[in-house]
Amino acid sequence: MQRAPLIALLLAVLATTGQGRAQASLTAALTLHDPITGAPTTADDGEPVRLRVQLTDPVTGLPPRGVDLLGWVRGVAADNPGCERAAQNYRATRRTPLGSVDLNGILLATYNSDASLSVVDPKLNFYSSNLVAAHRLDGAPTSVATSARQMRAYVAYPDDGIILAASLTGPDRHVLAEGLPGVTSLVTARTGDLWSGDLAGQVMRLSPDGTLRETRRLGVDAVTLTRPRDPETDSIAAYTPAGAAFLLDGATGRDILNTTFSSPVADLSIVGDTGLLAVLRDAPQAEMRYADAPDAPLTIPLGKTFARIETGPDARIALAYTPGDSIVALIDLALGRVVQSVELADASVSEVTFTDNAAFILSHDGGFLGAIDLATVALGKAAVLRKIDLGAKTERPEGTDGLLVPLFPSPQVIAVEPRFQTGWLVGELASTVEMPPMDSIRLRGGIPQSLQVIDRSFQEVETGVFETVWAFDAGARELILTTFAGQLSTCVPFHVRGFVEQHALTPVRLVREGAQVPVAGEPFDLVFQVTGPDDRPLPLPGLHLMVPSMLSGTMVEATATADAAGLLRARLTLPHEGPFVVQPRDLPQGLALRSALILKARSEKETP
Repeated sequence: MQRAPLIALLLAVLATTGQGRAQASLTAALTLHDPITGAPTTADDGEPVRLRVQLTDPVTGLPPRGVDLLGWVRGVAADNPGCERAAQNYRATRRTPLGSVDLNGILLATYNSDASLSVVDPKLNFYSSNLVAAHRLDGAPTSVATSARQMRAYVAYPDDGIILAASLTGPDRHVLAEGLPGVTSLVTARTGDLWSGDLAGQVMRLSPDGTLRETRRLGVDAVTLTRPRDPETDSIAAYTPAGAAFLLDGATGRDILNTTFSSPVADLSIVGDTGLLAVLRDAPQAEMRYADAPDAPLTIPLGKTFARIETGPDARIALAYTPGDSIVALIDLALGRVVQSVELADASVSEVTFTDNAAFILSHDGGFLGAIDLATVALGKAAVLRKIDLGAKTERPEGTDGLLVPLFPSPQVIAVEPRFQTGWLVGELASTVEMPPMDSIRLRGGIPQSLQVIDRSFQEVETGVFETVWAFDAGARELILTTFAGQLSTCVPFHVRGFVEQHALTPVRLVREGAQVPVAGEPFDLVFQVTGPDDRPLPLPGLHLMVPSMLSGTMVEATATADAAGLLRARLTLPHEGPFVVQPRDLPQGLALRSALILKARSEKETP
């Protein structure tokens, strides 16, 4: 049924009869936050910042539901078109003016054979360069993971025992965690948490600032972590070659399934959000286990051993294959059996993946991508493989995964040809022709070994609240916001500090809480806040204090730490009566003490 014309007609009838009213525009409020801590902050030139937009229906005062938010950032200029016109132009063309930052769509991060990391914006594909960030790493890591929540890539160096964090918005990179020898596998959760597995059978959960939140023991040998290709899924699985495995919710850490497979595991895939499917190393079969019956496996005969397994997003079909082999088995998970198989002629399989409605088989040495309509996969029917030529046959990459990547929720995949540094865009309905696909992306920066997709669009983190992370040039900026339906067209101004502003000092003062008079020689609890020019408290985790006497050369040192309410607390013992000056030794960069805090200790013989 064509709903849109009917809805438009109904609205027109209501308007003419006086029974309807025009939908009120939404209002938008913007706040800036640190991408790692989430604390309110200011935007600095070239530094990542989280844009948090809260939408409200002015009629009800409630956040709207079911809204898709589009946004882009431009510099403030006198000749800019109005907000409504700019929003209309973007909705019509999906193009932003030159020099603006489009916060819609995806970025591609490629790890290259020369130990470099490149970040490509496909929307800049026809410009002289589509690179937005690049890193030269110190040697080849064992694992690379990306997080859109922090706009960072994580790389593991097990010999050095470190995990490195590299910005996807610029050149910054630093050691996130150290003292973690043997880390070989990394995945990220949508919350921004990082999960790692090591050679000693441990699984560790780290917060975005590198703090170790928890450690789990899975076995005594190397742990491999995996998660579904669909970015909307929070499930994370871990397994060891011996067969120990668990499935958990990566956002909360909640256990879903703990099990041990009947024999060594070659590869494992997540089934929906409650099951695990593994191909066994020493047996021509797969084994499936569900959370409601972890000790009751479903055994699926395969006819031969396979090294890899991949499950579709609807948990109905799985593909078993071995890189370098020519046979792919199609498994119907509801029936628990192989229902079709595909054998490539004069070619081998490099990798497989799924979109919502199709399965794809990549063959580098065959020079093609094969597509299978999932609706045609059924017992008793022959498999139908549509071949999409990729232009040339090349050597199959050895030991690489991630050269065939789905673009959820779009019905497309990217098939990477490393030798030509090209990612071919192929849709579910791509036709079989003797020429490469029409759309491709130039993957600059090196010969790709793996590719990851990062969505930098606004994501709804709670009802009516949207967030994304990016870095901007210094100056006055405007965030233009709109929705597909057009009920929002607005500009929200914000400012990005340049070098001079970043290094300007902000005057602060110490404001004491309470009026207790300290007694000389007795412990005393000092409670205070640090406030800015607008007298608002500045959140600080702690300060080291110098407390010299104004009458003698005596000085006391103390450490103040923040309590749950954000108040700074320090215990002092002032050695004698008289005035003392409280001075912080380590105010954060950019803050300057405007006036000191004076404490006057009374004699213990005096009465309050």
